[in-house]
Amino acid sequence: MNDYACLARRFPAVGIEGVLGVPVTSESEIDEYLEALPVPTDEAKVKFVRLTVIPEKSKSHLRPGDVVVKYEGLSERFLDVLRSVETAYYNTGYQSGDVDWELAEEARSQSFETGKWSITKDGNQIAVSDPDGRLAVLRGSKGTSRTLFRYAYAVYLDNHRDQERITADPYKQYKNTPSDKPRWAWSTFKFLHFWIFKHGPVVGRGKWHNFKKTIRKHHAAIQKVPTPELGTYLRLHTRRTHPNTQEFWKRCRIQYLEDPESIPRPLSFVASKDQVRWVRVTVDEIDDLFLCADWEEWSELDDPFHFSTFKNKNMAKWN
Repeated sequence: MNDYACLARRFPAVGIEGVLGVPVTSESEIDEYLEALPVPTDEAKVKFVRLTVIPEKSKSHLRPGDVVVKYEGLSERFLDVLRSVETAYYNTGYQSGDVDWELAEEARSQSFETGKWSITKDGNQIAVSDPDGRLAVLRGSKGTSRTLFRYAYAVYLDNHRDQERITADPYKQYKNTPSDKPRWAWSTFKFLHFWIFKHGPVVGRGKWHNFKKTIRKHHAAIQKVPTPELGTYLRLHTRRTHPNTQEFWKRCRIQYLEDPESIPRPLSFVASKDQVRWVRVTVDEIDDLFLCADWEEWSELDDPFHFSTFKNKNMAKWN
């Protein structure tokens, strides 16, 4: 498990307009950064500069706190950057063995290279990294990676059969559209990432049953979200009067009164009103909404909300 990631050739040697930094002089910090370098280097041959101010145009690839590495005597157009990274993991301890950190770190490296979510896995382990390199690792018994939830294979695509199951055959009828399965799987993998970080950085034993139940509850719920018919918008309909969902909406109201930004925007909007028929949401808000599947108040019998699509532009103007 690494405390720092080395991002190769990330910073131009001539600098970037508006980016400010200060030289690192603390001996303890220098020793820490030297240890994080991929190749052992003498202290006298390298200097470190910590970035303090990043303009908006550079925030996609740099962050305050990044450390630029300058090697003495080398003329390079681009310099390496050290970045502090976060890691959380859950080893179930049941016939799981030790975490394969080399495999897990591959997911983080892929995320830094692509700027996207990445996954690496084997029979026992799943590692999920977000675009910022925050790495969540699940280690369980053999077969955990494929049996954790129904459509996990739609992201793995380990074989020809997996590929066939996400490709529509025009001569077949489907209950679930095959091309939707990767979207559902990615949403649940992002939820897995959230759950491990919420209960980490080292998840304790005795949570496996609740973890599996919550993951599958999320996966079942996300499959009910329709594909937008008009732009990227959907309508969220509440079930505030249903007996099984009232505790969920009570919690939303309480959290809204304490801090309106502590819950996703659509839930905050509903909690602020006495009556709401529906709320317009974008597809980018869906994953955040379903993070609430981790709440105890989210009933296994009824989801607290459901979705419908917009049929025309006039409908999309409301809310």
